[in-house]
Amino acid sequence: MRKRLSNYVLFCLAILILVYSAAVTHPNTVLARKACTSWSMVKNMVFTTSHPHHESSPTLPKGFSIAPGTAAEVPVLMYHYLTPKQYNKEPGNNSMINLEAFEQEMAYLHEQGYYTASLSELEQYVRGQMTLPAKSVVITFDDGYQNNYIYAYPILKSYGFKAAIFVIGSKIEEETQVFDPAKKTYLSKEEIKAAGDVFEFHSHTYDLHYKGFEKCGVAASAGLDSSLIQEDITKMKETVVDSPYFAYPFGEKSKQMIYELQENGYRMAFTVRQGFVKPGDRLMTLNRLTVTSNSDMKTLLNPTLSED
Repeated sequence: MRKRLSNYVLFCLAILILVYSAAVTHPNTVLARKACTSWSMVKNMVFTTSHPHHESSPTLPKGFSIAPGTAAEVPVLMYHYLTPKQYNKEPGNNSMINLEAFEQEMAYLHEQGYYTASLSELEQYVRGQMTLPAKSVVITFDDGYQNNYIYAYPILKSYGFKAAIFVIGSKIEEETQVFDPAKKTYLSKEEIKAAGDVFEFHSHTYDLHYKGFEKCGVAASAGLDSSLIQEDITKMKETVVDSPYFAYPFGEKSKQMIYELQENGYRMAFTVRQGFVKPGDRLMTLNRLTVTSNSDMKTLLNPTLSED
C-alpha cells in the first residue's frame, strides 16, 4: 500500500513538472502565466538558498539609533530626460520632465536648505556608519542624456548641489554632439569629464537597457538574461566606468542578476520602487522617488502632509 502511494505521489509530481514546463515554454494564457510566475518564484527560492550570503541587509552597529536632528530617512529623487515645455512631445511620459518644473524643484530644495548627499555618503548612511542632516536628498538621473549636462548641470552648480547619473555605456558618444532640444542625444566623454564637479557617474548597464528577455510571456529587461549580464558588467567596467553603484534598467531585477552584480563588486543598487531609504535597508534594492513635471516637491518629500 505504501509503495503504491509513493508511486502515485511520484506520478503526480512528474505530471506537475510537465505542466509547469509547458507553461514556462508556452506562457500564452493567464493560467500558464501564473504557473510560470510561481515556477520562477520556486527557482528564486532555490537560488537564494544556495547563495545565502548575497543580497542581505547590512548589519547596523550595536546599539544603533537615529541621532536627534539627523535624517531618519532619505529621499532619492529619480529623473531621466529634461526638456523645455515647448519641446515636450510626451507630456504623459513620467520619464520626461519640463525644464521649468525642474528649475522650480531645485529652487525649492535650495530655499529649504536641503543637503545633496553623494552615493558614497548614502551607502555609509544605510550601513549606519554616518549620519546625514535632517534635510538631505540624493538626486539621480538615469540613462545619460545630453540634456542633463546642458540643462541640469548649470542649475545644480549654481546651488552647489551634487547629483549622480547612471549612464548606459554603449550610448556614450566619443565626440560631443551638436545639441538640439528637439532630439534625443547622449552625453559624450568630453561632457562627462567637464561635469565631474557636479555629477558622479555610475552604471545603468553597458548595453542591456532594452526589452529583450521573455519572462512568462512578457517582454522584460535584457538585464534579466543571466547569459548576458556577466559580459555586460565586464565591458562597462573596462570601457566606461568602474563603479560600485548600479541602477536596474526599467527597475527590473532578479536574484541571479543581483548575485552577479555583487560578485563583480557592486555594493548598492537602485530600483524604481517608490519610497525612502533608511538605515538597514537592503543595499541592492533601494527605493527612489519618481519626479514628474506635476510633482509638488514639498508633498513628495513630506508625504504625511497629504494625509492631513
